[in-house]
Amino acid sequence: MTYLVRDARHVGMALGLDSVRYYSIDIEIRNLSDYIILKSQGMTGLTSDLNWLYSIFEPHTIRNMPRQFIIILSRKGSVGVGEFKEIPWHKQERENILKAVGVSVEYDEPIEKGEYRGAFKTVGDPEHAEIIKLYVAEGLSMNRIAERLDRSSRVPFTIIHKHNASVEGAGFCPACRRVKSGLDKTLARRGQN
Repeated sequence: MTYLVRDARHVGMALGLDSVRYYSIDIEIRNLSDYIILKSQGMTGLTSDLNWLYSIFEPHTIRNMPRQFIIILSRKGSVGVGEFKEIPWHKQERENILKAVGVSVEYDEPIEKGEYRGAFKTVGDPEHAEIIKLYVAEGLSMNRIAERLDRSSRVPFTIIHKHNASVEGAGFCPACRRVKSGLDKTLARRGQN
């Protein structure tokens, strides 16, 4: 990054970094900075490298500056005080920026597929949801479900109990939710729909 900042000057590129702590930025980058802008320092105060500013500003002033005021230091040693008025489109604290600009984000987890593991195949999300649907909506017995899906009779039993444990524990079944089965919050009771 240091080399980038050094060479970027030759092509007119500028870099702006924002940091809560002065020492969070490497000294190589701090030394290349044309300007350093300081906002209210709070109870931590200035770092030892900037203590000399206390000969110009009262410590209380630096500690409690209103948010729109800044102290600006130039690479050549100039010191200034300024006011940075808030721009109208600035994001406010707790403002939902995605909603303000009309972006809708959907968080979907990838659907887990069943895998062949030698002598058996694991149950993926679509088959899990199918088992729950056959049990709840169509009222099939666990044995009938096993026959229809060409599985052992233990598979529907295990899936139904796993589904119910998830619904009772977390309030939803992740497998059913991933495939949007509509039964993700429903306890599996035979023929209840």
